[in-house]
Amino acid sequence: MSSIPGNARRRQKVLLVGLTLLVMYMVSPAGYWTGEPMVDDTAGKIIDEKDGNYRFPRMSTSRHKFNSKRLSDCENYADYARVPHFASDGSSTPLGLPNQRPPEDCRTFSSPLIEEFIKEFKGKLKDQDLAILFENTFPNTLDTTILWHVTAEENQRMKNHADQNSYRNEYPETFVVTGDIKAEWLRDSSWQLAVYQPFIKRDPYIKELIRGAINTQSQLFLHNPYCNAFHPPPYSKATPRESAIDDVFPKPNWAQVLECKYEIDSLASFLTLSRQYYQNAPEEDMFDFVTDDWLLAVKRLFQIVDREADSTFFPDGGLHEFMYKFKRQTNIGTETLPLDGSGNPMKSGTGLVRSAFRPSDDACIFQYFVPGNAHLAVELEYLVDILTDYLIYENAGKSKTTNYYNVDIGTLIENSEERARKIREGIENNAVFEHPDFGRVLAYEVDGYGSRVFMDDANIPSLLSLPDIGYISKDNELYQNTRDMILSMKGNPYYMNGVYFKGIGGPHIGLKYAWPMSLLVRIRTSEDDKEIMDCLKLIMENTGGLGLIHESIQTSTAGGTEYTRSWFAWANSEFAKTIFDLADRKPHLIFTQEALEKKFNLNSFIAGIAVS
Repeated sequence: MSSIPGNARRRQKVLLVGLTLLVMYMVSPAGYWTGEPMVDDTAGKIIDEKDGNYRFPRMSTSRHKFNSKRLSDCENYADYARVPHFASDGSSTPLGLPNQRPPEDCRTFSSPLIEEFIKEFKGKLKDQDLAILFENTFPNTLDTTILWHVTAEENQRMKNHADQNSYRNEYPETFVVTGDIKAEWLRDSSWQLAVYQPFIKRDPYIKELIRGAINTQSQLFLHNPYCNAFHPPPYSKATPRESAIDDVFPKPNWAQVLECKYEIDSLASFLTLSRQYYQNAPEEDMFDFVTDDWLLAVKRLFQIVDREADSTFFPDGGLHEFMYKFKRQTNIGTETLPLDGSGNPMKSGTGLVRSAFRPSDDACIFQYFVPGNAHLAVELEYLVDILTDYLIYENAGKSKTTNYYNVDIGTLIENSEERARKIREGIENNAVFEHPDFGRVLAYEVDGYGSRVFMDDANIPSLLSLPDIGYISKDNELYQNTRDMILSMKGNPYYMNGVYFKGIGGPHIGLKYAWPMSLLVRIRTSEDDKEIMDCLKLIMENTGGLGLIHESIQTSTAGGTEYTRSWFAWANSEFAKTIFDLADRKPHLIFTQEALEKKFNLNSFIAGIAVS
């Protein structure tokens, strides 16, 4: 203490302040104080809470802003969505679909441009039930799942006031829950927001929202890169639900993580969200998602990919060190991994990247998960373009990013090119097989030794979605053969053909249920008008009379009244995305005759509304 200047009383005060700050630092999650990856393995205080049993942060005075007030009369949307709500004027549609948007003052985010767009676009649809279903589903993520959002200005203000309990960096942040589970999945949130990406050029508030989502995802992934689902940040003041706390190596920070299943599509989805922002943002803002954290997260992504491209054995037969293990105390086989949590052996030299779990959160049988590898290859190819353009932007002195962690962008470009090429070659050499009934097809999972799984699951990425994610063209013979296989009971054990509903399901929800999402992807990968309308009709007639898209539907129950998850925002975004796809490719199937007089272009339509 004698080295502290001043009298004894002053030295005592300085020491007391220092000790207080040290204690505050020690009890706070490390990564929220610094930009470095977290190493704190303590679980922290987790508050027990039943699924969906919480209220939403509500709207502030701005019509654009995140709704931060807590209103006692705002019903939990999981409960609200289970009951039909009809227009006060008594109007009805042939299917009697209700209006399921929450009341305006109970919506988590609102945009006048989105509201005007819904009004104008609905007027083009010739089917009243389709119009109601679109109005319910398109804004569902904005209406119900923006659990927490701060703008860049608000973050900067907290920085200026040294409010370190609330401030992480000077960029916006956005935490997007999946729906009835109070947590963010990297995959779900990326696809939930995808339907709003075309609006960011015209709506700065939607742009700020999605930019914040990228910033938050960067943080979530950076500190726990093997994990799939996350709690809201502690400084959001949102109460987390209980973590799974499984036996996972490397051990995650359970104060931040809900579940830590390593899924290759989580990595790819992080890149998808960034890439779609880059493609849709105004030219002057197209790189404002590139932050120090984002660059470090991309570097971390390659570390994970390189590790998981290793096989189980060395060429000489020696055993590789396992970089990821997952064990759960469960009697459900798909919820844990065999062989002490490492998964089944994978062969060396394939060029493919392992995935412990599928996008359904079910364990892979063989860890070279083909749709996930395809998704990653596509996003790495896009990443080459993004980073190449960014280097030009940076060299011109336009970048606002300091590159604090000295990430070598040139190396990232080289790694992206090489890994994407290896994955494509790996799929061609290890995942294409001659099927006795369908010819040359793609397998769902392989191990490199010749073992394969012929099936598909409804979750994206899937074999069915390969053209949708940009991996292969719809008219490619290999894809068409694969499509025929997975859309038949003869070729796909998880194709459910019930009395009232049919589609692809998966082991996650059992053998009686199919996912409407599979029909939406089927529509987007079809050029056949009858197939498209048959699928659309099935979806519209099987919402349980609730006017929302559910996770899965019992195929032998009329009307879709037996379903899983009343509030599943990802599926609602996928429905709206499908309607936009039809408006572009097949407008005659959904538009009125008057609307068909002028060719529809989504970007032009948004621009026209923004100007008016």
